[in-house]
Amino acid sequence: MTVQGKLKEMLNAVAVALGDDLRSRLVFVGGCTTALYITDPITLEGVRATDDVDLIVDLAGFAAWAELMETLRQRGFAEAPDENVLCRMKLGDLKVDFMPADPAVLGFSNQWYGRGIETAVPAALDDGLEIRCLTAPLFIATKLEAYRGRGGGDLIGSRDAEDILLLVDGREELGDEIAEADADIKAYIAEQIGGVLGDPNLDHFLQGNIRGPTGRADIVYDRLEAIAKLGGV
Repeated sequence: MTVQGKLKEMLNAVAVALGDDLRSRLVFVGGCTTALYITDPITLEGVRATDDVDLIVDLAGFAAWAELMETLRQRGFAEAPDENVLCRMKLGDLKVDFMPADPAVLGFSNQWYGRGIETAVPAALDDGLEIRCLTAPLFIATKLEAYRGRGGGDLIGSRDAEDILLLVDGREELGDEIAEADADIKAYIAEQIGGVLGDPNLDHFLQGNIRGPTGRADIVYDRLEAIAKLGGV
């Protein structure tokens, strides 16, 4: 099975277990959804494997979080006491992370999760199953925050940076989508991509991660430059 086939299988398993009601509330995020955004078949072959599925949810306080956890237990999810991840549950052998948009619930979040839930878009899986995902610009924004935060801005070692690159490379319309995004989202992405362009490891990062014919890295670099310039638009 291809990597993208395995990722879709993971998404399907979680989506089915959630049921219609939770599937309409929760939004799938993270590396497991990367392939859903990519429209270029060559780039799709470079999608990385991941061993977990990430979801975000809008909750009003810890009591609502506890209620969600109980509902998930009733649907086959179980706590993962052996995992050093506060928001993690298991569905069989599959790791599933449920992350509240409100940082007050578990003490952490991502500044773009709330907006991501508000503006989530449908994505089709198999057998007519549909999930909710971030818009492409908000996928990039959440990944940029994670890259700067947990990734420490380490371009070479960051899986978040790899996912960002996959979208810039494999989704030709991304620049236009960012240009049409809300002003604060557009400005944030442009500023952060500008920082990436100034990283001394950028050339090595591009050459080591981009598939396709000679010159593809130059095309991707031009796309990054165009996104960075959106900050002044």
